[in-house]
Amino acid sequence: MALANTHVAGPRGSLVSSIIAAMVRIVENHPRTRALEKLNAISDEDLAARGLTRQDVIRRIFSDRFYL
Repeated sequence: MALANTHVAGPRGSLVSSIIAAMVRIVENHPRTRALEKLNAISDEDLAARGLTRQDVIRRIFSDRFYL
């Protein structure tokens, strides 16, 4: 039988994990992410009733950052 330990021990592993966790929290709490989550919860039929598609939603949310 072989055993493998995948736990990263030491201060360096916990530092990297902490940095990654902080970055995830920043992205998850960004207003754009919240807007995407809110609009993703809307059905395609409801978006069509508003005259939008999923592509339009992405374009609208990120239009000031990216040329889409």
